[in-house]
Amino acid sequence: MFDEAIAMNNYTLKHPTSIGRDYMVEKFNQVFNMNRTYVFFKNKDDELKKSYKGWKFLTHKTSISVDSKTSMIFAYDVWWREREFVSTHNFSTYQNKF
Repeated sequence: MFDEAIAMNNYTLKHPTSIGRDYMVEKFNQVFNMNRTYVFFKNKDDELKKSYKGWKFLTHKTSISVDSKTSMIFAYDVWWREREFVSTHNFSTYQNKF
């Protein structure tokens, strides 16, 4: 639906126009029988971006591994304890215990 909303007015930036937003919200509400506003989608998008940035940092900057089948991030407990940024940057949600 998001792609359809963006394509409605040949909009090339990351967010659809007001017509596209209305279309997307209306379609979603019809399909799932809910009453959501565009703010709901924007907040969810912001949450996912924040989570992705944390995941990207952990997998690319720290050389820890990711299981391609389960998408689990693997790091030993010793690694987590040695890293101060886990508590200061709130990446503890990604911690996998062995």
